[in-house]
Amino acid sequence: MSRQPSAAERLDRAVDGVLDGQSVPVAAAAAGLDPTVRVLLGMAADLRASLHVPLASPHFEARLGTRLAPTASRDALGWALRHPRRLIVTGAVGSAVGVGVTAYAVWRSSRRAPGAHRLLHR
Repeated sequence: MSRQPSAAERLDRAVDGVLDGQSVPVAAAAAGLDPTVRVLLGMAADLRASLHVPLASPHFEARLGTRLAPTASRDALGWALRHPRRLIVTGAVGSAVGVGVTAYAVWRSSRRAPGAHRLLHR
């Protein structure tokens, strides 16, 4: 038993179709949209036509692709086992920041004007 996609899901599919290069009527028909919603698809098509492709070298794109590609070595436990010193330093810095923020909060609360604590208990 499959459920019918919501109007937002159908619109999302149609916008994806327009951004992939389909015409507005084809994308709307494929997604099963009402004619009243096709105005939004027209805006998506106009936006796609007005955006420029950024200039990037093939070397940059290749490096970016390798950094964004999912790899098995990105798990946190494997990273921690390979870099135990970095993990210790990261924990120490995090703890130092926490202690610093706590000390600042205590210092700020102890420097309140005399009589301010009386107003809080009313």
